[in-house]
Order: sequence, then structure tokens, then C-alpha cells
Amino acid sequence: MTDQPRKSNVRTASTALPNHRRELFAQLLVQGFTAVDAHEKAGYKRHDGNACTLAKHPEVQARLEEIRGELAAEKTGFPFGTSAIATRANVTAESLMDQAQTILACAMERGQMAAAVSALKEKGILSGKRIERSEVGLPGEFDHMSDEELRQSIIDQARELGFIMVESSEPQH
Repeated sequence: MTDQPRKSNVRTASTALPNHRRELFAQLLVQGFTAVDAHEKAGYKRHDGNACTLAKHPEVQARLEEIRGELAAEKTGFPFGTSAIATRANVTAESLMDQAQTILACAMERGQMAAAVSALKEKGILSGKRIERSEVGLPGEFDHMSDEELRQSIIDQARELGFIMVESSEPQH
């Protein structure tokens, strides 16, 4: 063995992968299947860890990029050279959910609970079941202000941001 890194068989995929199961796996991922389901449908034995590993393989990643670029080019009419940009712009909530599910499965398989929790949180946010909220201002920052002073402060900040304020004659509650 040498200390030299192995030369990778990474290629810039310009045609279908020579391994037909890997090609089918890539095609199924693009269609929206999870890595585990695509792995099984491509003819491999169902295994979360192997599916995750194959999904990260440079050859498969290059092929996914190419397929997504081709699809984006068909939709937009952009030339092939812009596939990376078109692919990034083609991110959907569904594709992010699929990726979060894959990450969750891999994290659970490897016992990486922090990564699993993060993936679950992301799925919750993407699905709309979890809403991230944050408080603006320091604790007690507005306690010294009367209701009228607070209202005026909000109006002033809105005007600074360019909002046009419409006065109403109706009493506000």
C-alpha cells in the first residue's frame, strides 16, 4: 500500500453510466425516489447504509448533475453549459424532503443522533409542521414604552423600511 491517494474513477458523466444498476439508481433518484427505495428498485439488496454510500459516489453524483441539467435545459431552453446553475435553481421542497429523509436514514443507520435530529427538524420545517420563531429585541426592551410610544416606534420603523402607511379613522383594538 502507498500513502498516495487512490485515483478516483470519477468522470464527468456525458452518457449513461456503464453499470446499468447505477444508471437506473441515478434515474430513480432524479424521479424523486428516496435513496433506499431507488437502491432496491435498481436491483440491489435493500440496505440503508449502502444506498446512502452509493448516492454519494462521485460517479453517481456527476450523473445526477448531468440528468438534472438536461431536464432543466429542456424546461428553460438554456444551453447545456448552464446545467449547474439550472440544477441549483430547480430545487424543490420535495427534493429537499427526499434528501432530508436520506440523511435521516443514514444517520440512524450509523447511530448519529444529532444528525438524525437535525434531519427531522428540517423535514418538519419543510412540511410546515414546525415553524421557526424568533423574538426581536432584547428581553424587556419595550417595557418602558407606553402603547402609543410603541405604536409610533413601529410606524417610524415601517416608514424607514419604505412602507407607505395608510391612516384609518376606525378605532384600533
